[in-house]
Amino acid sequence: MEPTASTPLADPLSAHPLFHTRDIDRARHNVARKFCAHDLTPGRQFRNFEARHNHVAGQSLSLNYLSYGCEVAINPGELERFYLIQVPIEGTARVQNGKVVVGASPATASVLNPTRETRMTWYAGCRKLLLQIDRAALHAMAEQLLGRRLTEAVVFDPLLDLTTPALQRWAKSLGLAVRLAQNQGAFGGQMPLQQARLEEELILGLLSHQPSNILHALQQGDLSGAAPFQLRRAQDYIRGNLGEPLTLALIAAEAGCSLRSLQMGFKRHMGCSPMQYLTRERLIHAHYLLQSLPPEHRVGAVAFDAGFSHLGRFSIAYRAAFGRSPRETLRQGGPA
Repeated sequence: MEPTASTPLADPLSAHPLFHTRDIDRARHNVARKFCAHDLTPGRQFRNFEARHNHVAGQSLSLNYLSYGCEVAINPGELERFYLIQVPIEGTARVQNGKVVVGASPATASVLNPTRETRMTWYAGCRKLLLQIDRAALHAMAEQLLGRRLTEAVVFDPLLDLTTPALQRWAKSLGLAVRLAQNQGAFGGQMPLQQARLEEELILGLLSHQPSNILHALQQGDLSGAAPFQLRRAQDYIRGNLGEPLTLALIAAEAGCSLRSLQMGFKRHMGCSPMQYLTRERLIHAHYLLQSLPPEHRVGAVAFDAGFSHLGRFSIAYRAAFGRSPRETLRQGGPA
């Protein structure tokens, strides 16, 4: 079973049926028990309404197959507790998460961020595979990847392009998980370590390849493993004090080395000076905040929180790094 296969799939996860009903209220109630409260409104062909939900839960995520038989409008608002990746295996849908609208199809999946309001229309014939990921678990793994605390939720680009090689590989991992669950090879509770590895692979793959408000920071790479202990201490100190008025002397004192040693260590292992590294980390942090906060937030407040005292210089540096202004990023309300 591959989520992106052109051949329609017949009831994925059929070994784990949750319900099958033609009753709209029952369908709404049962889906809400596994996800969240929502409005469910069938379209003109409501007489064809026939909801089917197969579901199996793991440790930090669940696999789901869901279909409604006719066009339906679904308005859950903010999901709050979980991320939901929706992969159409047949048919199409219109999915709006925050300000971004996705025309979903077997080649274009969608990611619903829990901190953005969601409105959807599943068109007649749409059948989807759904991966539900616990928000706290994803947040913890993101912090482990970055080696730092995140003050805001991870926000993904709602459009998940399954034609890219990296996300095609991720979809194959999802397909493998579905096959294992169908054949009782996973999600049964008998092999918790193997289950944990399977779930970790799915969450890590999403964090590593889907555009988000932290992907730029992840792509910078963590060179601390190849750097000496003092350089690692300097990096940790910089990352933990981005909003403070840091000086080279303060950083060197925290690292326990001379100014010259600090400069040489950064040049050798990082290819930049300590202060250039500080500016880069501040810009990355500002980029993360601007993609995470609501559009009405003030750009000046973000610049200050990231350690920039001059808004004009911050705007120039930000545009040079990310190709657009801070205000444009904030207005978009999510990752580019």
